[in-house]
Amino acid sequence: MMGLRWVCAAACLMALVWAGCDRPSSHRAPSGLGASPEKLDFGLSAVGVSKTMKVRLSNRGRAPFQVHGARATLPNMEVVPFEAFELKAGGEREVEVRFTADVEGAVSGVLEVLTDADNVGKEGVAQVGLDGQGVKAWLEVPLRAVDFGNVELGHVELREVIVRNPTQVASPVRLDFDGVDADQFGSSEVGGTFVLQPGEERRLPLSFNPQRLGSAQAQLRVRVECPTCEPSVVTLSGTGIATLLEVTPLRVDFGRVALGATAEERVIVRNLGSEPMAYGGVKLLDNGSNAFRLVSTPQVSGGVLAAGAVGEIRVAFTPTTLGAVREARLEVDVRPMGTTKPGPKVSLRGEGGSSCVVLQPNPLDFGVVSEGMSVNRNVQVINRCRNDVLLSELKLTTKKGGYFLLATAPSSQPLAAGQSALVPITFMPRSGVGAGEAELSVKILNGTSASTEVVQVVGSGKVFTPCKYQLEPPVVEFGNVPVGSEVTLGAAVRNIGTTECFLTGMQVAQGSDPAFSADVLGNQVLQPGQRARLLVRFKPGAEDEFSGMAEGWVNNPSAGHLLVPLHGRGVVGCFSVQPTTVDFGTTRLSCGPRERELVVYNKCPGPTTLVGLRTEGDATDFTVTHGFQFPVVLAGNSEHRMKVTYEPQGDGDDAAALRFDLGTGTPYTVGLVGNAVLKNEQTDVIVQQSDAKVDVLFVVDNSGSMMDEQQNLGSNFSSFLSHAAAAGVDYHVAVTTTGLERSSGGWAVCPGGAEGGENGRLFPVDNSSPRVISPSTPAAESVFARNTQVGVCHWNEQGLEAMYRALSDPLVYNVDDTRTPQPMDGNSGFLREEAKLAIIAVTDEEDFSSQPVSFYETFLLGLKGGDRSKVIFSAIAGPVDLTTCRSASSSGSRYIQLAQATSGVVESICTPNWAASLERISESAFGPNRSFPLSETPSDTSRIVVRVDGVVTGGWVYDPQTNAVIFDADKAPPPGATVEITYPVGC
Repeated sequence: MMGLRWVCAAACLMALVWAGCDRPSSHRAPSGLGASPEKLDFGLSAVGVSKTMKVRLSNRGRAPFQVHGARATLPNMEVVPFEAFELKAGGEREVEVRFTADVEGAVSGVLEVLTDADNVGKEGVAQVGLDGQGVKAWLEVPLRAVDFGNVELGHVELREVIVRNPTQVASPVRLDFDGVDADQFGSSEVGGTFVLQPGEERRLPLSFNPQRLGSAQAQLRVRVECPTCEPSVVTLSGTGIATLLEVTPLRVDFGRVALGATAEERVIVRNLGSEPMAYGGVKLLDNGSNAFRLVSTPQVSGGVLAAGAVGEIRVAFTPTTLGAVREARLEVDVRPMGTTKPGPKVSLRGEGGSSCVVLQPNPLDFGVVSEGMSVNRNVQVINRCRNDVLLSELKLTTKKGGYFLLATAPSSQPLAAGQSALVPITFMPRSGVGAGEAELSVKILNGTSASTEVVQVVGSGKVFTPCKYQLEPPVVEFGNVPVGSEVTLGAAVRNIGTTECFLTGMQVAQGSDPAFSADVLGNQVLQPGQRARLLVRFKPGAEDEFSGMAEGWVNNPSAGHLLVPLHGRGVVGCFSVQPTTVDFGTTRLSCGPRERELVVYNKCPGPTTLVGLRTEGDATDFTVTHGFQFPVVLAGNSEHRMKVTYEPQGDGDDAAALRFDLGTGTPYTVGLVGNAVLKNEQTDVIVQQSDAKVDVLFVVDNSGSMMDEQQNLGSNFSSFLSHAAAAGVDYHVAVTTTGLERSSGGWAVCPGGAEGGENGRLFPVDNSSPRVISPSTPAAESVFARNTQVGVCHWNEQGLEAMYRALSDPLVYNVDDTRTPQPMDGNSGFLREEAKLAIIAVTDEEDFSSQPVSFYETFLLGLKGGDRSKVIFSAIAGPVDLTTCRSASSSGSRYIQLAQATSGVVESICTPNWAASLERISESAFGPNRSFPLSETPSDTSRIVVRVDGVVTGGWVYDPQTNAVIFDADKAPPPGATVEITYPVGC
């Protein structure tokens, strides 16, 4: 009986529960959908790269509800599929949305969540905003080749390569190395991906750790993690050597130092080997500015740096002029015992300035301001110091005319390294006073030092006659814009009178619907015919009509308040165009048209008819290419691409509205905007150097067909020395051959002790004749005639490789080549660091060296620190057209290529006048520099202007192959002359 009573009680309780579930809905606990965040803003996204974000859906009520699904209104935003689910009270669930930008430009829309939550409404659709912008991702890598130079085995040499992100999108970057010697190069950034923020510049560390003797090459590939992005390739090179001297750092950068102040840095010298090294002291080179000074040098006993010894060098920098100081070098004369190899060179850099804190602009010029109006401008304070500074004692002193006011109260402000701050200033001209002047001063506390920076502030007042103007257009109509998307159109005012107009405060008026926005237009003086344009953005948040007003003020007593009505409509539909605003940015008029893509989406299940397409506003500046024949039927679930070309007719801002007419009365609108500027110019300034020292290496073919040519070369040496004697040049002249290995024998034997296999050693290797000819060499012409008789025993001409071996370790700095039995057969004493280097190949055969010509060009430039004016390669070789030279075995195309790359002279081996040919080469080798490479590529070579010491001059040509201005022989600038080359830059 007791059990039966419990069953009855339970049944009664269940009945009461079910009865409670069936009570009227007005008494039911409500359910409520919540979304976090309330808008998904994907921000800037690289075109072609997917980006995923999550929205967290939650039940903020007390009763459960169903989420049936979700969809995005934009065709290139998709919801990661999920099964319908129930959210109980307090429950949460994440939904993923993926955005893949198809083209550049901003897009906006909504995420529609299908649900029966009570707070959604009868439609059962909740909305979450969606924003994104497609941006093309790419990188700037200014340096395309890095040469680490000679590095000891087992040691690491460091360099840097700068990578810039000039785009508006954060770019994921990956580094990779490839090439046969890639294992010897490295970077701490390899093996992962790092992100460069918009506008960010990063210095990437590179290392060369040679594991093998000799030259090494590899490629560094810097790529954006993007399927369609091409990598930037940086060529890496270095040479592993066996010495054990460490000098750190090899580059001392003092940064920016105030004028009159002194900064000190130290350089450490270590003998890491087990043998002592010769020490000859430390000296400064190229210190023409006298800004650098040796403070202390190592005190070494007996001129010997013992094994394991460490020495410290202290260098001071005291700038006396503003700007970058010409680079100097510190020569540390430490070398292995018994060699003449020069010691390492440490480059010294610095910049003179009033402070490492910069105030700009300076002066701050308000320009002309209409009396009765005020103008606001900012002074930017930039901290370029290596540490934080403190700004204090901010003071603005009016000197004459007008009212200059600090917009905020002056106070002390810390400023972190690399950061900037704004100082807002207001100017109000005084009636009848005209020009005004003031001075802004700020005290900079940098550690224990203090300096005061000053900015001159100027402005002037003026009385303007009443302005005559017109509004273009009188009403800005945005038409249909998808909800959440943004369109930019222009509201302009044009001066149609004959006198100046003063315009101020053009902006979107207070009280306008918040869907309209614009950046306030600065104060301007409009010349007759000139216009100013306010770029207005319209971004509807819902399906509705929106209105607003653009306003501004001009100097017109009866109609000085400008009013331009704004109107637009937010719509939701299956037709859309992306991007809704095409911004071409800044375009140089000289660079020709720019082109962008639009994508027209018809995501409707059925066809949509596009009745027409028109452009309003600055229609002549924008051209649309689409291939449609109107009316055109767009198939359901289709997309169509069209191109928009921006070709501005003049400088200034341009804006147009592209209207897509679907026959519904109100068109869909895409904004087209751009800014055109006049072409920029570049001026390169070079000081003509005096080549008082020149090292000349003849590379003479020692094959069987060269007997007559060798005799002609030797007997005309006086013609070659003609220009050297006239200019008083201190020259070194030496000879080597195109043979690398000993001749296998045969009908002829080569003299000189190497049997044709000089392998880069100067001829003769047996020292039977002086091997380096200088102005003090007795009977120099006879010596050269003997040295050019190198024999005709060899058959494998490798002239470029022989040149390379002659000028590199171990030959170039050693008295003896320890690899050979001949004594004293090294090339030490020939190559001088401060001298110009001239190579002259004499051959009737092509070069068969193993490396590409570019390798030897890079090597020669590396010998002279990349200074092209210090290197020249010339050739007397087989011409391209062999019909003019029957005795040549083949064309010397590789020699000719290197000569052209270094602005050298090319003569035919069949020259009928050896004296004249050698005189032309002599002029090139010993004469003043005639070739001046340009820093950028001219966009219009006909507009290059050359000035020598400020005077426009002729007598030159532009060589597109070397991108250089080359003077005629009799027009070369004299030593010490300043050469200015001005030209329009390329696009």
